[in-house]
Amino acid sequence: MVVPTRNEAGNVPLLLQRLRTSLAEISFEVVFVDDSDDETPHLLRATAAKDGRVRFVHRRPGHRDGGLSTAVVLGLSLAHGRLVCVMDGDLQHPPEAIPELLNAERAGADVVVASRYMTGGSRQGLSGGIRRLVSRGATMVARTLFAEARSSTDPLAGFFLCRADLLTGLEFRPVGFKILLELLVCSETAKVVDVPLQFQARGAGESKASAAQGWLYVRHLWSLVRDVPGSARRWKFAVVGASGLVIFLGLLELGGVVLRWPAIAAWGVAFVASLAWNFTLNLRLTFADARRERYPLLRRYVASALTAGGAQLLVFLGLLGTSLPLVIDGILGALVGMAANAALSLQLVRRRRRSLPGPVGLEPLLARISRVSGAERAAVLDAELKSVAVVPEGDYRLDSAARNLCRRVDATGVPLVWTQPASARPQARASVELISMMVLPLEARTGPSLKLILHRHNRTAFTAADLEAAMRQLRRLGRGTSSDLSPTGRVPESLVPAGRAR
Repeated sequence: MVVPTRNEAGNVPLLLQRLRTSLAEISFEVVFVDDSDDETPHLLRATAAKDGRVRFVHRRPGHRDGGLSTAVVLGLSLAHGRLVCVMDGDLQHPPEAIPELLNAERAGADVVVASRYMTGGSRQGLSGGIRRLVSRGATMVARTLFAEARSSTDPLAGFFLCRADLLTGLEFRPVGFKILLELLVCSETAKVVDVPLQFQARGAGESKASAAQGWLYVRHLWSLVRDVPGSARRWKFAVVGASGLVIFLGLLELGGVVLRWPAIAAWGVAFVASLAWNFTLNLRLTFADARRERYPLLRRYVASALTAGGAQLLVFLGLLGTSLPLVIDGILGALVGMAANAALSLQLVRRRRRSLPGPVGLEPLLARISRVSGAERAAVLDAELKSVAVVPEGDYRLDSAARNLCRRVDATGVPLVWTQPASARPQARASVELISMMVLPLEARTGPSLKLILHRHNRTAFTAADLEAAMRQLRRLGRGTSSDLSPTGRVPESLVPAGRAR
């Protein structure tokens, strides 16, 4: 249990009493992260001294930057349980609902949300009609912007439960006080289940809601749109399309009206320019998460754009004989083309890869991962760091740097890239070959966990993009692996990296 508190001295004793009752048959701990200036820290300190299940961190003034957001993130980093449940300390989230969240997780959910907005739920605990309206509006904005947020009826809930390993490698940002929204957007494959929540009126104390919290929410939305590749994809595509339309119409007007070019020539120049503009921006914004597949993406995107352009041209030519201005002809044709392009292009990221013809053994799997990541050698290691498979074949030994890197991955569970430092000489040679390694943690169906290690020894070191490519290929090929390997958590592949790159 992770419970952020601020001046909740009137609520903490009853909250703890109800938690102990609700979780009487369950092994649990409660991590309080407290930013209070009242008696709350004294109550929590005394309780923690008597009850080993209660842990307590008090953040003094000057160490509370980020408020609720950083308090929850700190609590999540301190939690020890297999499952983590986040809730408020003001009694608006009833502890009696936690067993129902646990039942949903046992039934197969990765994330369980106590929802105010699903059938059977209630938000009557929100004080005043204005606050209820603001809450509903903020929820609608999140669900409109992010397809991932639609997996829950209440993506802004502050009361939810998830597997702790789902948080591994998740780069929380302090601006994001709606931690659940961050989790949903960054974990799009997670299975999300809602359970109804009767949102209660708060106990003692005052609400912390304010205009400043609303501004933080807006900043949080923007950070998710800007910093999470693949998020808000439809909106990014629409914005890029609108900017391309401005370019197209401007050049069409310039060529066809101002310079008096033939209409078809003006259309061709405007179309090619807007196509180049749209593709460049879409590659950087809309399809940023597919950048490692740049050239296949380029071919598919251009094919979609040209197909849509053909439809646009037909409409444009059909309207040329009318009395409509040239720009209006261009607008109507462009709208048809944009609709066709959106329908075709947005399928690029939803298109399933062809199934592998048969199980892939470890050696073929290592060979393919080596090819996409640019590795010169790859190996799967067991818990004792002995090689299970090596490509290319031959004698394989780990040096001290590789062993230390593997131990660090064991300790953190996070894939890592390491490169031998370059020379510090003022006039260092640029042609010196560097030693670079990547290590990805894996899980086996039976027995201890394994590791995948990739080596490179040349003038170009591994990059984060190389690691991303290896992880993506591993997820794909792992579906058909014939080795005795299984996924991390509930991911449906047979072989996947256990975390995100650092």
